[in-house]
Amino acid sequence: MIRPIHSDPARSFLFRCVPAWAMAAALCLGLAAGKDKAAPMPPTEPHGPVDVPGKPPQPTQSGSSNLSDTSRVRLEASTMLKAMGHELKRSMDSLRIKGRPRPYFLSYLLWDVESHHMQASLGSCEMADDDRQHMAEVDLRVGDYNEDNTNFQGGIVFGPRLRLPLPQENDTNLLRLSLWAATDAKYKVAVEMLAQKRAFLANHSGRDSLPDFSRQQVLTRYRAEPGTPPDTAKTAALGKSLSGYLAGFPWLLESRVGYQYYYTTFYYVDSEGARFIETVKEHTLTVALFTQAKDGSPLWDYLRISTRDPLTLGEGSVSLAALKDSLAPILKRMEYLRGAAPLANYRGPVLFTGRAAGELLNKALLVPQARLREPAGTGSEPNFMISLAGRKLFPNEVTVIDTPSMEAWQGRALFGHYILDQQGQPAEDIVLVKDGRVKDFFQGKVPVLKAKGHKSNGHWRYGGGFPGVTLLRSSKPVSDADLRAKLGAMGADEGTGYGLIVSKVLDEDAFKLLRHPLAAQLAVTDGLDGRGSFSLTQPCEVDMYDSRTGKVTPVRGLSFPALDTKSLRDIAAIGDHPYLHEPQAAFSILCPSLLFSLLDLKGSRNTQPRLPYIP
Repeated sequence: MIRPIHSDPARSFLFRCVPAWAMAAALCLGLAAGKDKAAPMPPTEPHGPVDVPGKPPQPTQSGSSNLSDTSRVRLEASTMLKAMGHELKRSMDSLRIKGRPRPYFLSYLLWDVESHHMQASLGSCEMADDDRQHMAEVDLRVGDYNEDNTNFQGGIVFGPRLRLPLPQENDTNLLRLSLWAATDAKYKVAVEMLAQKRAFLANHSGRDSLPDFSRQQVLTRYRAEPGTPPDTAKTAALGKSLSGYLAGFPWLLESRVGYQYYYTTFYYVDSEGARFIETVKEHTLTVALFTQAKDGSPLWDYLRISTRDPLTLGEGSVSLAALKDSLAPILKRMEYLRGAAPLANYRGPVLFTGRAAGELLNKALLVPQARLREPAGTGSEPNFMISLAGRKLFPNEVTVIDTPSMEAWQGRALFGHYILDQQGQPAEDIVLVKDGRVKDFFQGKVPVLKAKGHKSNGHWRYGGGFPGVTLLRSSKPVSDADLRAKLGAMGADEGTGYGLIVSKVLDEDAFKLLRHPLAAQLAVTDGLDGRGSFSLTQPCEVDMYDSRTGKVTPVRGLSFPALDTKSLRDIAAIGDHPYLHEPQAAFSILCPSLLFSLLDLKGSRNTQPRLPYIP
């Protein structure tokens, strides 16, 4: 899943926040202090019913809203959800500044994250600790559904962060105190932003006609699984044994084994009546390897095993012997590449396979949908992806669907499966691309398309439009053998005599294990080159496929320039079976191999850092 910051700054993932909840509460209190008093201090004991004010739409009668008796009891018995509901009701009833609009919508999303991290290197355990964090996202809106304080980027207004750290303990009084402080500060910021937005719109033309928010279904859901914390003794023992084995390869400048476990419980309430509790689990084992080639160029590779279910450390695929077997071809490849000459600039056919194919689909189609609506006041053009609605993006035989309902693939539980998004809306299976044309987008309660009415498809997660389980299919699939034959023929026709096969790109969790000063070069990407462009990180595994002999040879020294979505039309053939790619423990991509008839890759720099003087 997308994870909160860990106590080690090097492990910070998506967002950064102050390390102590009291510091954030003090900041909020400081912002809240002033001439206008927005809300009184919350009482130390809960009061009143949990239900919220307003006239919400009628609940749907779909299966996701019909709780079993057991689930309903558990949902209503949650002290955390009760505390959130009490504070939400109190804020909606009492939060006001004289002469200013009151909130018309308020929601709380609480993250309760339990985690364990282990890192080992050279046969020693460097870190093994447990952590627990609570964070809250507060969405407060003033105005009305047609025009509120959001979708605007105007003057600087200081306010609370997107996610605020909260007390680590499940103390409902401390929780309510933190929510009160955050809501008070958020309200004052919202009032000022709405005033700025209205002044801006009164003096500028060309605003979109879309409402800022929408009413949708009101659902309740309880879907909590028990945590499955790892055996920390086995985790540390495996880390020491495996890292000690890697210490026997003297040409490796750095090798590190990491293990991370996350058990996250999401609590959600809003002023329209939606409530849910849902849990997400992750177990991930990573191994990162780093060295330098004979000319000084940095080289790295990795092994990653990540599942929702517990890893039986020391057994099966994660036994010491099995992990050595999995690392053997990676180590052999890296040792060969140390002495190989770098490849020069390349233009010709490229076959993306394995995780690399999924990552290309991710960067080209999924990542641009995180923010489909450009805020007023930025001076930006409309989002490029939105402009492609109904237009051709892929070859005619391509269909791309997103299916959050898909729980497993080949017996493996998928990270991308979920029931409700983080606005309490049911996750729908949608068709993103049909016959090569863009048909739909990841949508939440914020309208993004100029069409009559708006309906969320349940894809608002982690602050924007977000995928579940994305699957690319072709109506004219080609076998692996035929793909390579086509690659060789294209290479011969291009005049290079070979084609390239890209099978692995950077993995963020594994890359963060590296501490060598030269490792940062491996994560550099070209800047985006205009609308519709996207970037890929430097590939870890690239092979040259000889057109005449069919021989496959590892190569190094290549990186991707900024790519354009127009290149997606150069997909000449698509494989007949998908590969699973889960770059984060929050979504899944099933993508077959993709053969491009023509792509450019850049060669390495002429100058490289020298090898260590003392080996």
